[in-house]
Amino acid sequence: MGRKSPQEKKRLSYAKDRRGDFGENDKSSRKNVPRHKRRVNRENRHRDQLMLTAARGPVDVELAATAEESLLKVRPQRWRKWPDTPLGTLVRGKLDRIDVRRSLEAATVSPLTDDELDETLSAAAYLLSTKDAAALHFLSHTGVRVTELSALDLRDVSTGSVTVRGRRRRTIPLPPELRPSLDAYLRVRAERTGAGEEPAYFLDAFGRRVSPGSVNRVVVAFGILIGLPSLSARTLRMTFAVNLLRAGADLAAVSEMLGHASLDATRDYLAR
Repeated sequence: MGRKSPQEKKRLSYAKDRRGDFGENDKSSRKNVPRHKRRVNRENRHRDQLMLTAARGPVDVELAATAEESLLKVRPQRWRKWPDTPLGTLVRGKLDRIDVRRSLEAATVSPLTDDELDETLSAAAYLLSTKDAAALHFLSHTGVRVTELSALDLRDVSTGSVTVRGRRRRTIPLPPELRPSLDAYLRVRAERTGAGEEPAYFLDAFGRRVSPGSVNRVVVAFGILIGLPSLSARTLRMTFAVNLLRAGADLAAVSEMLGHASLDATRDYLAR
C-alpha cells in the first residue's frame, strides 16, 4: 500500500468521523458542533457555573431556594438550523425583527409626567424590596444607564455626588431626596453576611454585583404592576433628561449629565 496523499487522508478522516451526521458518532470531534451551538452551550454552562460558585460555603436554605427559583426561571438558549433557507432571507428576516424592536422601543420610551413619576417613586417604597427601591430611585434621580448602575462601586457614591466611571467619566450630584432610600439600602447591605467584602454598590440575593438585565426586569415588572407597562430603565433616564430641560438647564449641561459624546447625540436622544 502506497503512501496516502494529504487529500486522501482528509477524505478518509471525514468519512471516519461522519461529520455530516450529528450525534451518530459518539467519538466525534468538537468540529461536529456548529459554532453558534457551541457558543450557546458555553453560555449555558457559564451561567450554571456562576450559580454553583455563588452557592459555595455554609449551607443557607434561603439562598438555596432563591438559587433554585432563579434557575427555574431562566430559559435556556436554543439554536436552530435552516438548511433550506438562503442566507439572504435569514439576514433580511433578522434585520426586519431588529427594526420592529427599535420602532417598538421608540414608541414606548416616552418621559413620565410629574404625577406619574411621583406615584412611581412613592409606590416603590411599599411594593419593592429595599435594594430594588433604591435602584429605581437612583435611576430616576441621576439618569445613569442601567449598565453604569451595575458597575458602581462603594467608592463611587459619596454623600452629595456619584462618580460614573468608564469611557465618559463624569460626576453627577445626588439630590437630598435620594439619600433616605440609599441609607436604608446601605443599612440592609451592611447586615448581610460577607457583603462588606464585595466592592459593588448594588448586590443581588447572592451577594454579587447586580446585572443590568436583572435591574431592568425589576423596573419593567414593577411598571406593569402599577399600571405603567411602558416603564423601563430607559424611560427613567429619558424622564431625567426632560426634567433637566424643564428646570432651565442648557443642552450642554444635559449632555454632560447623560454622558453623551456630543450635543448632536443629545438632540437625537431627546427627539425620539
